[in-house]
Amino acid sequence: MEGNLQSWMMLRSTKACDIELVIKSCLGVIDVLSGDCLLGVYDCRSIDVHGAGVYVFFDGSIVYYVGEAGDVARRLLNEHCPANIGGSEGVVRFLMHYLNEICANSSKWAGLDAVGREEFIKKILSERISRLGIYVVTCKELGDEKQGNRRAKNRLRKELEERLKKELRPILNPY
Repeated sequence: MEGNLQSWMMLRSTKACDIELVIKSCLGVIDVLSGDCLLGVYDCRSIDVHGAGVYVFFDGSIVYYVGEAGDVARRLLNEHCPANIGGSEGVVRFLMHYLNEICANSSKWAGLDAVGREEFIKKILSERISRLGIYVVTCKELGDEKQGNRRAKNRLRKELEERLKKELRPILNPY
């Protein structure tokens, strides 16, 4: 068992290094210095990085999802990690990914009312999502731009997200 855990951690670490290289390369393409950014690997229990940026859900050699947010910690802690269905596109994509498993457990939720079924599904989703690593990059340059009384989504952040999707080819939001 210990050998399997060490292999899994090494594989996860190797993928995180690969993701970091791709992130740094993509930052360079959009003319943002990686040294001006905070890069790190977290999970749903450890994410505490507030700020604008992008995030990559991964496990071992699989990249699941790439997203962006004006406040990464808020997005992850309020939407993705607790699996708030309808809270974000990412949670719906995870729902579709785990749908077979959810349906296989239908005997456990078939008799529940709509709220009970949602809670059952959220529990499965949040358990699966919380097992994933999350590579996060935040930079001041990726923050939303103020335009009068409103904020406009940062074009560099969106461009970084699109480039990462193209390079990493996540299974839940393919390019």
